[in-house]
Amino acid sequence: MTRTISSKGAVEIDANQHIYAHPEYSNKLFEYKTCGVTTLYEIMKYASNTYGSRPFFCYRNSSDQAFQSYTYNEIYKLTHDIGSGLAHIGLQKSNGTFVGIYGLNSMHYGIFLFSMWPFSWVSVGIYDSISLHGLQFITRHAKLQLIFTDDLHRLRNLIECHEETSPLRTLVSLQKPNDSLLQMAQIKGLRIITYDDLIQIGQAHPSEPLPPKSTDTAVIMYTSGSTRDPKGLITALHLDEAARKETLRVLTFMPLAHMFGCGTTVIFAYLGGEVGFWQGKTEKLMDDFRDFKPTLLTMVLRLLNKLYDKVMIETEKKGLIAQRIMKWAIKSKIAQIECSNFSQDTLWDKIVFNRIRHAFGNQVRIVISSSAPLSAEVAKFSRSVFSCQFAEGYGQTECITGCWQIPSDIRSGETGVPTPISHVKLFDVPEKNYYVKDRVGEICIRGEGVFKGNLHDDIKTREAIDSEGWLHTSDIGQWTNHGAMKIIDRKNSVFKLSNGKFIAPEKIENIYIRSRFISQIYVHGNSMRDRSVALIVLDEEGVKKWLNEANNSDPVSISFETKSKLWQVVFNDMIQLGQMQHLMPHEQVKTITILKEPLTMENDLLTPTFKV
Repeated sequence: MTRTISSKGAVEIDANQHIYAHPEYSNKLFEYKTCGVTTLYEIMKYASNTYGSRPFFCYRNSSDQAFQSYTYNEIYKLTHDIGSGLAHIGLQKSNGTFVGIYGLNSMHYGIFLFSMWPFSWVSVGIYDSISLHGLQFITRHAKLQLIFTDDLHRLRNLIECHEETSPLRTLVSLQKPNDSLLQMAQIKGLRIITYDDLIQIGQAHPSEPLPPKSTDTAVIMYTSGSTRDPKGLITALHLDEAARKETLRVLTFMPLAHMFGCGTTVIFAYLGGEVGFWQGKTEKLMDDFRDFKPTLLTMVLRLLNKLYDKVMIETEKKGLIAQRIMKWAIKSKIAQIECSNFSQDTLWDKIVFNRIRHAFGNQVRIVISSSAPLSAEVAKFSRSVFSCQFAEGYGQTECITGCWQIPSDIRSGETGVPTPISHVKLFDVPEKNYYVKDRVGEICIRGEGVFKGNLHDDIKTREAIDSEGWLHTSDIGQWTNHGAMKIIDRKNSVFKLSNGKFIAPEKIENIYIRSRFISQIYVHGNSMRDRSVALIVLDEEGVKKWLNEANNSDPVSISFETKSKLWQVVFNDMIQLGQMQHLMPHEQVKTITILKEPLTMENDLLTPTFKV
């Protein structure tokens, strides 16, 4: 017997085990069989046959250029040319052959990624910002035989960290290497082939594909060192089936070495959408949004927070009337959206929101936020701005989709119901006083979206997936009264203070980051101290506004030096935010350190997914 918590909520399909399912798939999980697609390669064939002349990959090299595109047929041919070239130079057609892709998210990265699957090769994504030690580890651990890279700096990294015992023998470079790099490679026993030369080799020596089986591994994601079953991506595609009624466009800026970036690109291939690649520069991202005009916006918490903060600071500068107009506009739009009215032609759109929406190309129809729960203020603001289907989701590298909001659900801070390919179950976490009887516990997921296991590490695989097939996520979730999952804590991402109190830093960081003075934050503590501390990077606009209010425009004050008055203002603002969000006294940080430079991927203090 099944029990639904609410008409839109998750369905409890096993009262004894407390297992929940999507309300429309309570009897049986969704099985993806449409068009005979069971592997990533079959998606490519299907897309080429169905959407052949449509634009697929779109790119540009600078903001003053228009986006150019390759069609589905052109990309399909390019992937076979590259694959044929790789086969001709000796890369064995086998699911046991691992190939690294090391570089920025770009069209060439995407083409090389898609070139793996016709010949059953396994792609191994390597973040462009990885350290030399990490690069050396992945090359050795995954036993990479060939690596593609996109620039000469990364090519030099590959040569310098090459080990004699490594099976790596060939490097494919997008850029032509100079004589110095060629000599270095020769000394290390490495062969370098340019991307263009590889294509020409493949065109001159076409090779028959070796299509993968549905049980073969397709992708390795080293965010968690995990291997991925191709069906983990494919079986999630039905979620966007309705979107095929119109042409979809997405601007991809998340790394293709990350499951969200890779998965979005593959899904769009099936749907016949256009995938635009950003220029690879954060300062150019808004230019790319504006000019590419995406219809689907994939966002992370940090970007939506910064958009909210920037608009609110600008509104404050305009005075009290402007602030009241913004408040009324958001309240009115949310009331409209609650009635499933997504009109973008209201008075409030014309006065307030159109200008912001135009910065993203004014074509956004779907927004997906998937990194961390949004605050109620940011969620309401974002929904009002875009006035479209807006969903928060939950997943991780080990499980591409666990829960997604049903489109008609507009509640903030929740991740919705189990996806049609997943069952969700909570487990007791007694050490943190979380029990299933209270509808709270560790989130565990079972279904086609769960990964196959950790590469070369059966012990960690068994730690992650139990004997009944449940993936233990280490995230603490709570079923709400209306049947949605809400992430409230992290099982392991905590530290214990010397007074015995436990601190969940991510929860605290997500509150403090709301401060107009803070651009980045990291909360830290350990069992040797009775208090936690925060390292922060100041927000220049917020600081400048405070300096103007204090009649102090001294540029030295903006250089992030910790002057006592500014320090106190920032600290007091953080404490006030903590109190407003009901932080316990022991959860509030007791001191802060203001950093002189931002946390970036270049200084190894920021991940490629914009996490500290």
